[in-house]
Parts: sequence; C-alpha cells; structure tokens
Amino acid sequence: MGKAIVMQYQVQHDLILISLTMGVTILTKAIGNGRIYFLLTLVVFLWGVNAVSIKYLTNFFPPLALAPIRLCLASGLLLPIVFKHHGYKKLSRAEWLPIIGIAVFCIFLHQIALTMGLMATSGTHAVLILGLNPLFITTLASYVLKEAFTWAKGLAIVFGFSGLVLVVTGNSQGGANLAGDGVMLIATITFVIGSLFVKKATVSVSPLIVTAYSHAIASIGLLILGLYINPVWSYPGSFAFWPIVVLLFSSFISTALGALWWNTGIQQVGASTASLFQNGAPIVGILASALFLGEQLSWHHLVALLLVLVGVSLGTGAIQIPSYFVMLRAQFNNRVSKT
Repeated sequence: MGKAIVMQYQVQHDLILISLTMGVTILTKAIGNGRIYFLLTLVVFLWGVNAVSIKYLTNFFPPLALAPIRLCLASGLLLPIVFKHHGYKKLSRAEWLPIIGIAVFCIFLHQIALTMGLMATSGTHAVLILGLNPLFITTLASYVLKEAFTWAKGLAIVFGFSGLVLVVTGNSQGGANLAGDGVMLIATITFVIGSLFVKKATVSVSPLIVTAYSHAIASIGLLILGLYINPVWSYPGSFAFWPIVVLLFSSFISTALGALWWNTGIQQVGASTASLFQNGAPIVGILASALFLGEQLSWHHLVALLLVLVGVSLGTGAIQIPSYFVMLRAQFNNRVSKT
C-alpha cells in the first residue's frame, strides 16, 4: 500500500513537471524579451495565486463583503498614485464609456462571480475554468474585430471545452460542484468582455488612470451592494495575522498592481498577445491549490489542465497546426468547391 501511494505521488509530480515544461515552452515560443512581457509574466503568477487567496479568504469574509473590501483597498492604493502623477484628470464622455465598461464587466460583475464561485467550488476547478480566458478572448475578438475564425480556433474550442467538461464531470473534491463551476464560467466571460474595453480605453488615456478610475467606480458599486446584502462583514478569526496578510497581498499586489500591469500589457501588445501569458495561470493556481489548500491532484485535473493548455495555445496561435494538416484542409476545400 505504501509503495502504491509513493508511486501515485511520483506520477503526479512527473505530470506537474510536464505541464510546467509545456507552459514555459508555449510562452517562450509565443513571446520575446522585454519589460512588458516580464510584467505580464508576473500577472500570471499573481492571478494564479490570487484565485487561491480568495478561496482562503472566504473562510473569514462573506463573498459580497470580501469583494468591496479588496476593491476599496486597491483603489486606495491606485488613486493617490494617479493624483500624484497626473492630478485630477478630466475625461470626455467618449473616454468615460469604456472605463465604465471595464468597471462593470471586468471588475464589478467579475469580482462578484469570482468571489462567490471560489466559495462554491474548489480552487483547482476555479483556476482551470479561469484558464479558458485566452480562448474566449481570441474567439470573441474574431466577432468583435471581424477576424477570421480559423480551423485552429475551432480546434481550440474543442480542446478547451473538453477540459472544462472533464473538470465539471469528474469526481468533485475540495468543495467542488457544478453550480460553483458555472459561476466561475460567468466570472471568466465577464472578464473577457471587460478586457475588450481595456484596449479601447487605453488608446487615449493612461493605463494607470484607466485602472484607478475603473476600480474606484466598481468599488463604490460593490460597497453599496455589500451594505445592502451583508448582515455581517467578517467571521471569527478574520483579523488574525495570516488572513490580514493574505487580504493585503490580494488587494494591493494581485488586484491593484496586477490589473495595472494587465491593462498596460493590453495597451502595448494587444489583448490577444497579452492573453497568451494567461496560459500559465492555471498551472500556478493548481500548484497553489495543492500547496496552500491541501487539495489533492488527480488524473482528471491534470489531463484537463493539458487540454486547456493545448486549447488556448491553438486558439491564440502559440501552437501552429502542422503544415501537413493545413495542406489536407486546402485539398478538402478544393474538392468541396468543385462539387
């Protein structure tokens, strides 16, 4: 029995290493060097860990109390920096509209769904579902920006949703359930919609101003909602050392700085390229779930992780379809056109 357990953990260890190697290889092929890529890489680690941090914090704060607390703290960091560097920046109506779109979709609705979803499902399921962000961004951009919907994107949808189905139909663990996974999917979609607003907002406005103003608007909305809904704002033990440390890290570093660097990345390299970096977020999140939450990794989680990685990599172009299959597709299209 002991030998079997050792072998099981060795297999999990090997699969994790394979997943990490694959993720690093994808990022290496997809990007070059530079300050902006370094910042986006940091965002991957911060947001992967943040999903687990929020899962941990829901033990000490109600979901609709945690979200406004985190956002108010993040806004409290960002706004003074904006006023110091830019003063009060008066924006036109055209500049306000995409910022409001970011506040509503990428922050307000996303934070509500993210916090409630992480309370209802496991950290492992959460980060795998959030790992579909690049796939959705690329797919939605094809409609919004009128980009061609290629075979690669079609295959990406198959792989990505296969991983999602494998997660939600596998054996639930760590509090995972279908309803919680569904809420996490909503969190993913709202973030994708908000990310499309970021590109438009940062055309004429600094990413720092966009990030600070959108977070301030969303925090006000979340605070009003929290005051109306929450009978209590914290649970016993919430003011202990570690909950406070995790809360401050989640608010100031993962939320405030992570959002600022993400918005800067979208401005500089575009949403599709920036989304490539999120391929690594599920890996970081799954390892963090196993490390900090004690969740056990099983075969279906690791296979789902690989499917999600392959899916988002195909959809964003980090992995190219072999030329042989491209040739077969061309021959098929020629035969169809002749008939």
